[in-house]
Amino acid sequence: MPEPRDIVTTQPLHIQHVVLSLQPGGLENGVVNVVNRLAPERFRSSVACLRHGGEFVARLQANTPVHELGWQGGNDWRLALRLARLFRTTRPDIVHTRNVEAFYYGFAAAKLAGIDCLIHSEHGRNFDDRPLRFHVQRWMTRHTDAVFTVSRQLKDDLVHHTGIPAQRVQVLANGVDLARFGVADREQVRAALGLRPTETVIGSVGRLVPVKNYPLLLQAFAALQNSDAVLVLVGAGPERASLEQQAQALGIAPRVRFLGHRDDVTQLMAAFDVFVLPSLNEGMSNTLLEAMASGVACVASNVGGNPDLIVHGEDGCLFESEDLATLTALLGALCRDAGRRAALGAAARRRIEREFSIDAMIARYERLYLSTSSRQRGKAQPALAPLRDRP
Repeated sequence: MPEPRDIVTTQPLHIQHVVLSLQPGGLENGVVNVVNRLAPERFRSSVACLRHGGEFVARLQANTPVHELGWQGGNDWRLALRLARLFRTTRPDIVHTRNVEAFYYGFAAAKLAGIDCLIHSEHGRNFDDRPLRFHVQRWMTRHTDAVFTVSRQLKDDLVHHTGIPAQRVQVLANGVDLARFGVADREQVRAALGLRPTETVIGSVGRLVPVKNYPLLLQAFAALQNSDAVLVLVGAGPERASLEQQAQALGIAPRVRFLGHRDDVTQLMAAFDVFVLPSLNEGMSNTLLEAMASGVACVASNVGGNPDLIVHGEDGCLFESEDLATLTALLGALCRDAGRRAALGAAARRRIEREFSIDAMIARYERLYLSTSSRQRGKAQPALAPLRDRP
């Protein structure tokens, strides 16, 4: 079977990515990685942002067109018309929409513009249960050339919600650039944060929003009653003030650091002894991938793509997302056992090297784009290989 970069096309396929914006986030980080790493002799990309660009525009390769459509929210079918005009001008070979809002408008615009090939991907649980939108999304999904999710759980949810045949939904896992993680100087990073060598650092990276379930993590940290432990939360969001108040009420405020948004997460991971992802819902978490790639012992809720990444007890630990007692027990055990932390961290790094490198992710995207486009042209191409079953 030929590799994606061995398949010859007469000219680069133009992939038009449609997203809400390029503000910092896991989905948006994935778009940047795909755009920047697709083989330039095979693909060229442009990005349509329904709302606005955002900070991640600066990370795109300099020659990548970015179109900002200025959507203010709400039902605005003029947006579909503007997007269709863009498609008629740029004439993409493939329109790739991500998550439900981009799907609604991208699907309509592609049909209006006569674009033959549409791919849609779900990166989180973005299903609209309102009756009309439910039926519209269900119909659109069934009339899209290729559909994929980033985790098995998300695939199951999508199949259940839309009724699309399971065999039509691929699973295309996220990947991480291994060269960027596990190389920072631990002592130097900890010193810059004012952390003592004897402190056990429990860290988490994510938006401070309800779905990330940080109140549970604060409760578990308070229950540890470990004066040598420090909790470091990296990320910004509307819940920060309430989380700071909760830390005060629990009596742990002096041992909890809120760092806000940071651009040096690759370095900060080196300071962590344990990484925790307590989310109520996830697609496939880039921060969990990054923590595992950094060789940090990881504890994650058993939701979304987390069990695709972690085999409990082998390369990390899982807990049910509302189980305070189990989370507290896992954190306590890891805080007491440096050897166990090191073993889990090393196993996590090996797991990422083996199955979730960014090169493997890009190869899967390339194969998907080529095979889907070729079906439209009436040419057979190899199908996307399934995500390997975990042990």
